Order: sequence, then structure tokens, then C-alpha cells
Amino acid sequence: MTTTANGDTATVDRLITGTMTKYVLLAVNIALGVFLMPFTVHHLGTSDYGLWMLVASMTAYFGLLDLGYGNGLVRQVADADARGAVDEMNRILSTFVVVYAGIGLAAAAGVAAMVAFVIPRFPNLTPEQVQRARVLLALIGARIALGFPMTVFGAATTARHRFALNNSVAIGIALLNGGVIYVVLATGHGLLTLVAATTAVSLASYALYAWTATIAFPQLRIRPSAFDRRLVRDVTSFSVYLFLIDIAGQIGFNLDNLVIGAAIGTSAVALYAVTVRLADYQRQLCNQFNGLLFPVVVRYGARGESAAVTDLLVDGTRIALVLVTGVTICLVGFAHPLIVRWMGPAFEASVVPLFVLAAAGIIIVGQGPLGNILLATGRHRLVAGVALGEALVNLALSLALVRPFGMTGVALGTALPLVAGNLFVLVPVACRQASIGVGRFARLVGVPAAVGAAPAVAVCVGLRTALPPESMPAILIEGATVALVYTTAVWAFGLDRRVRARYFDRVQRAFAGRPIAGLARARV
Repeated sequence: MTTTANGDTATVDRLITGTMTKYVLLAVNIALGVFLMPFTVHHLGTSDYGLWMLVASMTAYFGLLDLGYGNGLVRQVADADARGAVDEMNRILSTFVVVYAGIGLAAAAGVAAMVAFVIPRFPNLTPEQVQRARVLLALIGARIALGFPMTVFGAATTARHRFALNNSVAIGIALLNGGVIYVVLATGHGLLTLVAATTAVSLASYALYAWTATIAFPQLRIRPSAFDRRLVRDVTSFSVYLFLIDIAGQIGFNLDNLVIGAAIGTSAVALYAVTVRLADYQRQLCNQFNGLLFPVVVRYGARGESAAVTDLLVDGTRIALVLVTGVTICLVGFAHPLIVRWMGPAFEASVVPLFVLAAAGIIIVGQGPLGNILLATGRHRLVAGVALGEALVNLALSLALVRPFGMTGVALGTALPLVAGNLFVLVPVACRQASIGVGRFARLVGVPAAVGAAPAVAVCVGLRTALPPESMPAILIEGATVALVYTTAVWAFGLDRRVRARYFDRVQRAFAGRPIAGLARARV
């Protein structure tokens, strides 16, 4: 990252340590998932595990009750913090404890209605399963309802850029939750005990996040009597557009399975699920940095630090593109042997749709920084409009292409609107917002990834031709070789000397512990 005269070195350090700890959290969650999923299915049996997943899926859409307030709250608190308005920060947080408590009550009422009316009428459940599903839904619903008002503590910590602090707690909670699952099942307990235990861990985590908020913001004072309707209106005027973006995301990605199932059948849904899972891993491996940018840009904007916003746009997009391009080359290059060795020859049809979604993933990850900058600098209406437009075109194209082209048609229906909306609308607007020409921006952010891609693709093709991988270890070794070639080329030839020196200094500071050790003392 660039440290300009207007920039904040502590903020950049926190971005780096936050990104590092997010990757640790991602690695922990993937490792736990790989180990615990078969372990849990084996101990619970497919029937009980399926019942758990069914009930959990019923509560998934309760997250939409957030109404976009999460990032809206972070934006408002970060803006007040940048101006040193501590009393205003406390009024905002106190107000939204009340707002989220109301949302939590609404969620609890919804869960109660589902327990009373939906579960007993759900098809193919035995009377015994109905009773257990009711208990499961009540436990999960309690966690969701209580979690809403606790959102304000995470907002306070995030607004002050204490990303590593929150991530460290999340890592500890993930490990504890994994340990609880293992112990409960290994000692012979069943589904209800397991869900009760993991719910208890989730409730304990709320207390820990409240504690981290008091570390990040020692002046924190939550007083429901400080509720201010004006603040609700101010945040709602922004968050409603984030809510529309969330809706667009549900349309854009979660309806593909319904389209495929209705047009082709459930077997095709299973094949496409593998495609979606790998494409999701591609994005997760590359976008951990993007999610941290929003409160940083809000702070820079509140201080009028336009040069810092431009630096963040360029550096953030360059890093995102370098990461996602390297991962995509490895994923696409070894997609066929990977899917065949992992899931079996019957899943070969998942490969071509993966190529399409992987290409779209480059755009999704690459536009992450500019999307956050547009949201944080007041262009949220545009971002929401583009997202809704992409989602509706996605649905229309998927319906039109699924019959002639099958799963690949649905993948194309997802990819084409994303590419068009981001490249031809959001990129030009973000460049104007940051006062940088589109051509110059493209050269600054695209050249490193392009320079690394050429030798990496050549090595990938050579390995696949000369040494076709016949096992998962061989796939991993050859993929790592391609990744090493790509990384070396980007570092040696894609970045100029000054950029390399700057990045090396930042990473060295992070690994040396200087930013982490100074977190509690740094100016906020």
C-alpha cells in the first residue's frame, strides 16, 4: 500500500494484519470443514445430518432482516470516528442496539411461526422428526435473534479498523466450535445435544465480540435511552441500497440451482453444486482483503484524503487481480483431473461450467476494491442499480440458455451480466471518483497479473501435456509449481522496483509484529 502525506500508516498496517488473520481464519474453517463433515455425517447418519441441514436452510434467509444496516452502521460510525465525534458514535451504536433488538424480536416471531405452523406441515417428516426439528429450529432461532443486537459491537470494532482483533476471536471460536463438535459426537451424543452445544458456543462468542469492542473503543457506552430516530433515517437512506444488493446476490447466485433443477433435473443440480463449490473457493481464497476496505475508505473520505482513496483503489485492485488470476490459472488448468479425482468420472460435466464461473470470478474479485470505494464514497445507488440489473439479466439469460446449453448456459447467464456491469459501468465511474484515467488504471492494475499469467499458463500446459497428474498429490504438486512460477514472474517482472520495495516493507512490518504489537497504542 502507498503511504501518502495524507495516508495513515497505522490504517495500512491494520489492513495487512487483518488480511493475514482473515486468511488464517479461512484456512482453519476449510480444514475443519474437510475433517468434520465426513466425521459428523458418519456419527449422526445421513438422516439426522440431513434434518439438521434442512432446518438450518430454513433460517438462512433471516439474514436478510439485517436490511443492509450492517455496512450502513459501519459507515456511519467510521465517519463519526474520523471526525472525533465520540458522543455521536455512542448515540449511533445505542440507537442501533434498539433497532437490532426489534429486528431480533421479529426474527424470533418468524421462528416461532415456523415452529408452530411450517415444521408440522413439512412433507416427508415423521412425527419424531417433526418434534426434533422444532427443537432444532428453536435453538438456531434463538442464536439468530440474540445475534442481531450484538451486531453493534462488531460494527464498533470494524469501524476502528481493528480487523485482526475480531479475526483472532473468530479463529478461536472456530477452533472451539470444532472441538465441541468432535467431543460431543465422539462421546456418543446425538443431534440435539450437538446443536445445543454449538449454540452455546455461538452465544459465548457474542460476549467476546462485545469485549473486543471495548478494547477498540474504550469510550463505548451503550444507552438505549440515547435512541435517535434521525440517526435511523440517516443510516436507512444508505443501507436500503445495500439491502437491494443483498437481494440481487440472492437472485444472481441462489436461483441457478432452481433453474437447473426445473429444466434438467436434480442430478444436474448435484453436478452444478460441485462447480459452484469450487468457484466459491476461488473467490474466498482471493477476496479476504476486499472486505476490509469499506471502513478505511469511509475514514479517508471523511478526512478529505482523496489521494489516499486513489492509492487504495489502485493497490487494492492490483492485489485482488494478482491473487485471483493466479488462483484461476491453477483452478482452470487442473479442473478436469481435480474434479475427476475428487468426485469421480461421473462429475466431468462440472468442468466446462467451472471454466465460465472461474472467468466471472476474476471480475467479481477484481472489482471488489472499486465496489467498496463506490459504496463508501456515496455511489451506493449506482452500485445497487447495477447489481439488480445484473441479477435480473442473469435470471433471464439463465432461463433462456439452460435448454440449449444446459449447465454451461446457466453459468454463462451468471457470468455475462457481471462482466458487462463491472467493466463498462462500475470501473469507469470508480476511476472518475478517484480522479484517474481508465487506461492508466488498467495498466497499473492489470500489467502485473498479465506478466505473471504468460509463463504460468505455458508451464501449466507443459505439465498437463508431459506429466498428466494421476492423483491428488500430483495435482497439488503441479498446481503449486504453476503458482510458484506465476508468483515469481509477478514479483520479478510485473511490479516495478519501488512498488516491490513498498510491498516488501509492509509485509515485513506485519511479520515482524510491529503493527500487531502497536495496535493497542496506535492512534485511532
